Amino acid sequence: MHRIIDWNELWKALHAGSSERAEKDRDPAAHWDKRAAAYRRITQDEKKATEHELAILDVRSGDTVLDMGAGTGRLAVPVARTAAHVTALDPSEGMLSVLRERMAEEGLTNYSTVTMRWEDTVIGKDIEPHDVVVAAFSLGFYDLAAALEKLDAAARRAVYLFWHAGEWRNPDEMALYRAVFGEAATMQKGYPDYIYPVNVLHDAGIYPNVTIYRAVWDAVYDSPEEAVRTWAAMHNPGMEDIAPVRDYFTRALRKNESGKYVETTVRPTAAIWWEKTNG
Repeated sequence: MHRIIDWNELWKALHAGSSERAEKDRDPAAHWDKRAAAYRRITQDEKKATEHELAILDVRSGDTVLDMGAGTGRLAVPVARTAAHVTALDPSEGMLSVLRERMAEEGLTNYSTVTMRWEDTVIGKDIEPHDVVVAAFSLGFYDLAAALEKLDAAARRAVYLFWHAGEWRNPDEMALYRAVFGEAATMQKGYPDYIYPVNVLHDAGIYPNVTIYRAVWDAVYDSPEEAVRTWAAMHNPGMEDIAPVRDYFTRALRKNESGKYVETTVRPTAAIWWEKTNG
């Protein structure tokens, strides 16, 4: 089939246009190490989006599962309750140290961690093939086609991707980013949406299933000020003028029956998955 658009080259061009993405490419470990505590704080009370993803995953009791870009274990920990073994791969030792703490808290030992960039990983050497491969919001690579080809090669039965559909943040969040970073810098954040990996896969002869759904993310804080500090630590460490962040959380937080402050965001999300023909 004649290709009018080379989706991987278009992805590369958009990726290369962002200084923030270039910084992550150079040293993703350093980027995420200093954000690990904030990331854990933001996601530790999150249940609805995770439960939705777990319901989509077909993980069986005897399966080995590779979680590429596992972070602090939002998916790896609950998947380990079902799977025979989970391998959590992430470039950030800080993120994986939190994952190990969470596994220990639940008494789970059927896992291993690999501190490595996916781009540097060799299948069959650094990582053996697994029954199921998962990549949840961890496709921020310059060469998307190479990353997806490797994910496919690492799976014996199925690959599951989760990625945003449409704008990478909802309108209120985008307004906050514009207030903090300015229009130009905000447009260099995030990544192109799910249609890019779908079309890159299509060009490679992989025709995945796609489901679009509205993912509900909850973050729970003891106070509005904690929410402000956590957002700043996650998205702009060292920022001095936090007034726009405080204004945002004044509008975004609601107090629950326990006296905690809850931020609920809803984001259109794509689940993309395919089964191996030899599975």
